[in-house]
Amino acid sequence: MSQRKKSKEERFMEKIYEFAGASGDPENEVDRYKVGASVGENPKGTDHTVQRLAKINFIKKSGDKLIYLTQAGLTFVANNISD
Repeated sequence: MSQRKKSKEERFMEKIYEFAGASGDPENEVDRYKVGASVGENPKGTDHTVQRLAKINFIKKSGDKLIYLTQAGLTFVANNISD
C-alpha cells in the first residue's frame, strides 16, 4: 500500500525542523527563504506558506526573515516525520 504524498506545508515544516535541528535545537529560528528554496518555492510562495502555517499556529515569525516551529508544529512534525 502506498503512502499519501505530503503537502507542501508538511514538507516545509519538516525542513524547518531539519534546519533548526542541524543548528542544535529543533526550536531554533531559521531563515524562511532558505527553507522555501530547499522545497522548491520562490520567495512569494514561501511568504504565502509561512502566512498559512502561522495562521494555524504551527510556526511563528521572528523579524523579517526568521521563523520557528511552535509547540503545535513540533508535535505535528514529530508525529508525521518520515524516516
